[in-house]
Amino acid sequence: MVRKWWKKSRAPRDVEAELVGARVLTRCEDETASASSVLAEAAIGGVDELLLRHVAVVPGDAAEEFVRRCAVDGYVHAPALSSDPIAPDGAVAVAVARLQKIDARSVSAERALLSSMTARSGGAFGGWAVLAPASVATVTE
Repeated sequence: MVRKWWKKSRAPRDVEAELVGARVLTRCEDETASASSVLAEAAIGGVDELLLRHVAVVPGDAAEEFVRRCAVDGYVHAPALSSDPIAPDGAVAVAVARLQKIDARSVSAERALLSSMTARSGGAFGGWAVLAPASVATVTE
């Protein structure tokens, strides 16, 4: 008997569609807060993938390039939320999101990646959040 050792492939999920109606499970505007402490307070568990959303405040002329750079890593432009930071004159708050496994290690790695991209664009940290698509019923342990 031969067993399949690879995972059954699933149809790729449409991140832009999943953002419609998504609800915020936890958010963090403190650049110094650890992902583990923020996620522990939210008690997120039991779901393979959720939406990880990052906000960067970048110069207005760098926003399009910032989104293009993030797209290489699977991020899509995300709609604004009322909780997004207000950008100073000449800058814009840009949000990007993608589906991924949510744990302290993966969120920390993505925060480092996005921080680097933000710095290269001449921007500043705006925050991050974990969102549950409308199709996900519950995510607490």
